[in-house]
Amino acid sequence: VLQGHEKAQTMVALMNVYQEEDEAYQELVTGATMFFQYLLKPFRDMREVATLCKLSILKSLDEDNLGPKRIVALEKEAKEWTRQAEEAIVSIQDITVNYFKETVKALAGMQKQMEQDKKRFGQAAWATATPRLEKLKLMLARETLQLMRARELCLNHKRAEIHRKMEDLPEQEKNIDVVDELEIQYYEVQLELYEVKFEILKYEEILLITQLDSIKRLIKDKEEEVVYYDPCESPEELGALAGVAGLPGDQSAEVKELSRQCGRLESQRGRICARRARLRNRQDQCRENHRLRLQLAEESVKHFHQHHRIQVKRDKMKEEEQKKKEWINQERKKTLQRLRAFK
Repeated sequence: VLQGHEKAQTMVALMNVYQEEDEAYQELVTGATMFFQYLLKPFRDMREVATLCKLSILKSLDEDNLGPKRIVALEKEAKEWTRQAEEAIVSIQDITVNYFKETVKALAGMQKQMEQDKKRFGQAAWATATPRLEKLKLMLARETLQLMRARELCLNHKRAEIHRKMEDLPEQEKNIDVVDELEIQYYEVQLELYEVKFEILKYEEILLITQLDSIKRLIKDKEEEVVYYDPCESPEELGALAGVAGLPGDQSAEVKELSRQCGRLESQRGRICARRARLRNRQDQCRENHRLRLQLAEESVKHFHQHHRIQVKRDKMKEEEQKKKEWINQERKKTLQRLRAFK
């Protein structure tokens, strides 16, 4: 199919290639869906089994009269089922991300090829393929949105896991180094999450822009459309034509409706810009907090190494003094032995 683009010298031949390409993409989507559903099935089953077992254990803990040892054993088992359910969820999210990567890659290639084809034809000839290019842009934006939202779920789960690790640290093990390391990881994941949110807003805006361009093109076509009518010989005949579709009044109403749709889409785009500004402020604040935390961690490491060097130096001095004392004691003993032998 890809080789057919270069061979197509006319717009009719190229449209036939596009039709074959659309059919090939549908086959790809069908095959990829079946394959990834096959990959997802064991993890979905594991998630369902783990959830049911956990609920059964919790019900038993609430309703049954159990001894202390049995309660401890069931709580441990419930934690294990919870862990397995979370691992299954992570695997499901990863597989979902990989699926949307494939569809986005295919659509991006199709759009890129179509934009290259556009350079070979004039504006009038390319008007036939313009609706397909707009449709491809919409499909690519929607699939990329799905990909970004799947990544957002993965990062949210990763962030929650770090938070849970911080809460699960025993009090005696909550030393400053471990907490600092987890906090730095939390900030890094949060910054990644902000980048994904920016991508989501970007492709939401692309969706709106593509729809706006399509509506503006329709408005332009309506305004440039020329309709010829037969002359009317009497006012009665003119009145009879008042309800006929396609007259200038109806055309003006269609243009007004399209203009209202443009206004609504522009309002949505404005709200996206406002959300982006708020998100950028939160990202800047998070980045500054992350920088300060890294700076504090670096200073803490420097202080530790400096203190360690001082302590090592002190220990070395004590060791040398001890060796000196031992040498003096040995020399004294030797001197006393010589004096006794001399007597």
